[in-house]
Amino acid sequence: MAPSVDATAVNFYTKKDFEGDKFPYSIGDDISVPTDLNDKFLSVNVGVAAKVIAWQHYNSTGIYKEWTGENPDISEIEGLSRFKVVDNDTRAITFIFKDATGGADKQYSLKLNAADVGTILIYSNDGDDYHLVGIMPSGGPPVVTAIYVRDESTGVYIATGSVFFQWNSASKQVDIVESDNWPPQLKYERSGPSSFIVTLIDNKPSE
Repeated sequence: MAPSVDATAVNFYTKKDFEGDKFPYSIGDDISVPTDLNDKFLSVNVGVAAKVIAWQHYNSTGIYKEWTGENPDISEIEGLSRFKVVDNDTRAITFIFKDATGGADKQYSLKLNAADVGTILIYSNDGDDYHLVGIMPSGGPPVVTAIYVRDESTGVYIATGSVFFQWNSASKQVDIVESDNWPPQLKYERSGPSSFIVTLIDNKPSE
């Protein structure tokens, strides 16, 4: 059993099963793990009011995980470099990027400049892992994120625009609200309360 932890606190440990040195954090912390601790955290105990959003690499790429409660072994992230401690009811908005135009795997990239997350680059048909593109507290304000699609084989930007995320208080989900700035070369479908499959349906650049 893990040692007790305050509701809004998070305790990381340098060994599995909550052993080793303890490093405490709390809601609101956005941490780039110091060099001497990079990849050293191996377990985490998260308070009931908190959630940890974690990345394998400093630039918010690589493996992405969310942790709540007791986590005696977090080696699945293959080395923790950055994390945020947020309220437990915060939604992590995630995308997977598919290509329906017949291009080669990873021929197209989807780039988003996401508030609170940073610049995210997702390649087409690059596995089945979802990528974090934003976070939104329950009932939180809308989030607008710039979005770009690039043909990596030519360097040409096929589409530029923005995506508008909004909290739906009735369904307790994050919605994408379409606007004139949503690129027409893309379509999306919901795959979870705050997860979406984004598909490239036209590789003709915008005029």
